Amino acid sequence: MKVSRYVASAAAMLALAAIPGTVQAQSSSPIHFGLSAGLNIPLSDLSQGQQTGYILNGLVTGTPQGWPVALRGELAYSGFSGKQGTPGLGITSGYINAVYPIEAASNSPYFIGGVGLNHLSFASGSFTENDFGLNFGGGLQWKLTNMTTFVELRYYYINTSGSSAQMLPLTFGIKF
Repeated sequence: MKVSRYVASAAAMLALAAIPGTVQAQSSSPIHFGLSAGLNIPLSDLSQGQQTGYILNGLVTGTPQGWPVALRGELAYSGFSGKQGTPGLGITSGYINAVYPIEAASNSPYFIGGVGLNHLSFASGSFTENDFGLNFGGGLQWKLTNMTTFVELRYYYINTSGSSAQMLPLTFGIKF
């Protein structure tokens, strides 16, 4: 049972890793790599046992030729400390998102949303699970000479067995 979960996670991560090559071959603009980090606020069922945590993201983004949206692949880790004797929770995620710019200016707002696979595990080792999820939100980006900085606020919903894990990360990042 555990082996199939790891195989499913590995397959999803490999599929996510293959996307940049496909986008690069079709893209009129270069592929950009980036990092982001920030606060992650637990909501709903997740907030009952977890405190505000952090999120770290690695990302790759590109716009296929003729598409009005960019595609962004992300690998993320969210860490939460437990409340009142509840063990801390770690969530490792892989997502593919569409990024839709509201205007074509170099300093512009955008919408972002997508789907992905999440691996949830308590620090105590008492629980691990793989679940699909979705996210959506928005951001602002500022293009600098050789990089772009951005700030984002997104809502994540992860459909877990018997409940849901919902979170609201606020991140700041850079793309090269």
